[in-house]
Amino acid sequence: MITKILKSKTMLLALALAILGVVQASMDVFTPYISPQSAGLLTLIIGIAVAILRVLTTQAISDKE
Repeated sequence: MITKILKSKTMLLALALAILGVVQASMDVFTPYISPQSAGLLTLIIGIAVAILRVLTTQAISDKE
């Protein structure tokens, strides 16, 4: 099942976002480089990327080889 999940672009994006969230929460590395306005814009871009990936999804994770 893990290998099937790793074939999903949507799940890979979710994994990357989760890792970045943990890094930010534990080490506060992005705050000096990203203003609150830029963080809002980044959140918007991430939301759009997730929506696009969802629209492009054509098969369930369980159907992946």
